[in-house]
Amino acid sequence: MNRTTIKNFAIWARNHLKEQVSTRATQLTITEKTITEKTITDQRTFAGGLLSGEQTLNSEEAKQYQQLHSHIEYLLKQQASKNLDKKLTKQADSVLDILIEEIAYTWFNRLVALRFMEVKGYIGRVLSSSDRSLVDPDILRDRDSIADTGEIAGINRETLKKWEDLASKQTNPDEYLYRQLLLAQCQALSSSVPALFDTGYPALFLPVNLLGQDSIVGRLVKEIAQEDWEDIEIVGWLYQFYISERKDQVIGAKSKIEAKDIPAATQLFTPRWIVQYMVENSLGGLWLENHPQSNLREKMPYYLEGEKIRGGEEQEEQSGNTAPLLGLLNPTPPSVKKVSPGISLTPEELTVIDPACGSGHILVYAFDLLVEIYKEQGYLEKDIPGLILTHNLYGLDIDERAVQLASFAVLMKARAINKRVFKNPPTLNIKTVRCTRGYKLPAIQGVVEKDWQPLVEAFSDADNLGSLITPPSFNGTILRKQLADLALDNPLFQQEVVGFLRHLVDQAELLSNQYWVVVANPPYMGNRSFNLTIKTFVDKFYTKSKGDLFACFMERLITITKDEGMKSMVVMQSWMFLSSYEDLRKHILNNYSIVTLLHMDNNVMKIAFGTSAFSLRKKYIHNSPGAYTWIELGDLEENGEKPKMFPSVNNLRNLKSPDSKGVFYFGSQDFSKIPGSAIAYWVSDKILEIFQQSKPLNDIANPCVGLQTGNNDRFLRLWTEVNINNIGFGLDSREAAKKSGKKWFPYNKGGEFRKWYGNQEYVVNWENDGFEIRNFGTEHGLKARSRPQNTDKYFQESITWSFVSSSYFGVRYSPKGFIFDVGGSSIFPHSQIIINLVGLLCSKVISSFMEIMNPTLNFQVGNVANLPIITSLQDSVFNQSIEQAINIAKEDWDNFETSWDFQTHPLLRENSPNISTSFTNWQNRTETAFRQLQLLEEENNRYWIKSYGLETELTPEVPEDQVTIHRADPQRDMRSLISYIIGCIMGRYRLDKPGIIHAGSKFDPSLHQKFPASNDAIIPITDQTYFPNDILTRFEEFLQIAWDPNNLSANLKFIADTLTIKNSESPRERIRRYFLQEFISDHIQTYKKRPIYWLFTSGKKRAFNALIYLHRYQEDTLSRMRTDYVLELQIKLQGEITKYQKQLEISTNNADKKIATKRLKELQDQQSELAEYQEKLQHLADARIKLDLDDGVAYNYCQFKGLVYEGTDLKIADLEKASQWKN
Repeated sequence: MNRTTIKNFAIWARNHLKEQVSTRATQLTITEKTITEKTITDQRTFAGGLLSGEQTLNSEEAKQYQQLHSHIEYLLKQQASKNLDKKLTKQADSVLDILIEEIAYTWFNRLVALRFMEVKGYIGRVLSSSDRSLVDPDILRDRDSIADTGEIAGINRETLKKWEDLASKQTNPDEYLYRQLLLAQCQALSSSVPALFDTGYPALFLPVNLLGQDSIVGRLVKEIAQEDWEDIEIVGWLYQFYISERKDQVIGAKSKIEAKDIPAATQLFTPRWIVQYMVENSLGGLWLENHPQSNLREKMPYYLEGEKIRGGEEQEEQSGNTAPLLGLLNPTPPSVKKVSPGISLTPEELTVIDPACGSGHILVYAFDLLVEIYKEQGYLEKDIPGLILTHNLYGLDIDERAVQLASFAVLMKARAINKRVFKNPPTLNIKTVRCTRGYKLPAIQGVVEKDWQPLVEAFSDADNLGSLITPPSFNGTILRKQLADLALDNPLFQQEVVGFLRHLVDQAELLSNQYWVVVANPPYMGNRSFNLTIKTFVDKFYTKSKGDLFACFMERLITITKDEGMKSMVVMQSWMFLSSYEDLRKHILNNYSIVTLLHMDNNVMKIAFGTSAFSLRKKYIHNSPGAYTWIELGDLEENGEKPKMFPSVNNLRNLKSPDSKGVFYFGSQDFSKIPGSAIAYWVSDKILEIFQQSKPLNDIANPCVGLQTGNNDRFLRLWTEVNINNIGFGLDSREAAKKSGKKWFPYNKGGEFRKWYGNQEYVVNWENDGFEIRNFGTEHGLKARSRPQNTDKYFQESITWSFVSSSYFGVRYSPKGFIFDVGGSSIFPHSQIIINLVGLLCSKVISSFMEIMNPTLNFQVGNVANLPIITSLQDSVFNQSIEQAINIAKEDWDNFETSWDFQTHPLLRENSPNISTSFTNWQNRTETAFRQLQLLEEENNRYWIKSYGLETELTPEVPEDQVTIHRADPQRDMRSLISYIIGCIMGRYRLDKPGIIHAGSKFDPSLHQKFPASNDAIIPITDQTYFPNDILTRFEEFLQIAWDPNNLSANLKFIADTLTIKNSESPRERIRRYFLQEFISDHIQTYKKRPIYWLFTSGKKRAFNALIYLHRYQEDTLSRMRTDYVLELQIKLQGEITKYQKQLEISTNNADKKIATKRLKELQDQQSELAEYQEKLQHLADARIKLDLDDGVAYNYCQFKGLVYEGTDLKIADLEKASQWKN
């Protein structure tokens, strides 16, 4: 299956269909304006039809139009009831968007379904031709025979003649005729697949130009290979890809997710093998436990074996009428022979529900397994599909399009077995959980309000909550009786009222019933994305699981599982370890039994985080070990579709399992021995003993979180953004900080994985002992939005770590002078043990404990507080090695200009004759430091491994990727040298003395004797040397002063070669190209999207570019840029243009003319661009903008929008968002 092709088609199809539906809606006068003004019914009646806008509708279309109007009214009521926006235009816009989306996906689903069925031979060729030499679909070519045989209901001779007569009057007769035939096929399928082909207003929006090769039908047939349609799984992939673009948009917005976007934001197609695992270990496992002689095990490749050995003795097979327990098949102990003593489940009793069914992938495989169960019990094959769809399979989802496809998918499975299933299709138990917001019960006799209103209220937010809703008590029999009477007495209410209310009862019953098997891949949505409706509901009803929707579903779905039944889910692994799910974990471990658990590493499920699939029995069985296994990306086949073998025995974790068989057996009661009851199934008895016998770190040093500012954009800055003289470095108390009068203070905020020392990048506004932060949000008498915690620890010497990491637990020593936050949580031990504690926390021993307690890479305070301490931390002899490691890491951190202790560039620290030699020396120094730190870390590991007695479990070796200091890197180091040289030109640094010279203070040119800094801190960058202070000119001046001037050419070549030079370039051309095209992006990356050198640029033609230095900006900087550079450049460009015009006049050589013509065009384009830029520049220059460095780069940069660089690496929209605090 070519998923790239499928994805490209699905994304294109969505946009194409939405565009067509939107156009058609306008033709039918369905617009934001008509919805707002409620004029969509202003049409003139004629001869049994309607005239809507310029569209003539026949009587059938007129009925569909009225249905459309009713649906719009329904959507409007829903939007109005949300009270999210009181403006009618906003509601109308939302309604129009929802309507267009609904109709577009309905037609997408229908065309996909038709294509699948025609390829499978379930219907004739409706979309394509069976003869590859012909283009038109069979249904169009063979219409006469279809009409004669009555093959498609609704197409007969009389009807066909009528259509042909009407077609003859059309511009494109075949197109008209094909549309009627296609709609007739859909109508004929409406009785067999009502969820997908139910007739109504979507028929008004059938796409146009369907016979064209580039039409949606043409591309569907042509682009997706016919063999890809052989498996119903393609429907699920099409569904996922259809909404993938919207998913990216919603997630990329990083805002609260609206109800209409929940399906897109949470949609995740479950790989087939994981579906098999879940269904086999729930449905299959339950069947085997109750029918131990079944051969079903042979058909379940992902059924996880239970423990074979109990108490050292292998279970013996039993004889006679008592079925063997089959130790390999049944993970329950010998004392529990059947999960349900006295109950022998029949196939028809095995109810299975997926309450977040999506496109039906789980239901489809459950169908397959149920078929095997029915067959081995002797049922007639032709009867099995109907029995399964009627008695066994149930599904729910909030997404109508998903329910359409899920219903279609299971029907196709049934059709594959019984071709007559379309003749008498069973009623499916797969429903959309529809919301009742804005719905008012009709005031008609027979509908008893007190019977219905509780359900109406319960589902008012179903579009947000779906299966999380627990319906109130109701009597379905009474409600259905009322509907039956109403339909009989008032036929007019049959479709609109009775249909709506019947669906309401159906979904309430499905959510009130209990099932033997519940299987789901629920929605994943962290609470930061919860809209107010979800947050309010979850806070009230799901207190143990409110961190994420998946956890709420874990809690909810156990309630719809029968006692002793099985629940199987695939969810994020965070529930197994995070402290926020500790209550949920303990509830599960203390009340139910984990039968099997498949723990998956990042990307195994094709998503960037770890997941776990588990089967849970709704019964607690003491001392009944569950079966656990681990799988990594490398354990999958090359295409990632399934494991090479199951369970895997090749990854390092599973190799430590009993007999290296890839399965661990762990009793629920043993997890309580691990802090937080983490589901760390792989731990050894030795480590369990350590956890039990040691004291927690919290007993000797209290890890704690610090300041939550309430608005980081307002109160935090990178230290490079503000005036360095207004930063209070090295202060040891809040009192000292207050007396200093400084505004900004160093702030530990976490950062990337780094050990020993570093990640000192941020400062926080703690002026006047944090007065502004403390009172933030109280301006109008409200509660403060900030939360300064553990303020008594501020500015103290500490140990800090990153709360979130992309790799390992990175712990660093932090000297006095820092405030800290959640991301840079800290520990404050006694000074006598702080160094040794740094060593312990940086060791492999602690990494292994952290992986046990929380391998999610979210290193929480609670995890650190529970780390086991079993040894003294006062060994002063070993202190020296740890201090040495800290010092090496500090020196490395200070080698780069993003450190406030940066002195000079490493390549300038020796009097080398040329850059090549300087780099070789630097390379040797960094390699020595790297190896020295690696050895120190291994020595540190060896010490602590021995102290904890873990020699048989851990080795001291440290891989190179875990040594977090830098080695020399030619590309990086040459770019950083260039950045340093720019800093010297700007006056930030100087060759005369190390360290930062000007970063907010008044410029003093006398401080720059060895290499003069720019007087105006404006460096022009053009494609030719138009100015004496051109960037390349000043760059060469620096090289001649810093190194032997006789080596200038060699140094330029070394730099250019390192930057990778083109064959046709000279070194100077390569370096100029770097400044023109690459420098600003490197600078933005180095300074984390808060640049201190700003590129003013005229546009894509790069006519004019100039760097300015933020800390030397003056109110007249733009005026000087305009008069000294831009106006001057206009004159110079005009001179160049004149020169090339004369060359063209006198040149007789065609090659020379071609070169001159090309250059002349470039110059003229640049002159045009520059003229426009000059006008913008003059406008802002006249404004004499004044900058406050405390406002930060994001806000200040945006004041020059339209003049400064903007690219994918620095978007003005992102900076404006980060500047909203200022407004």
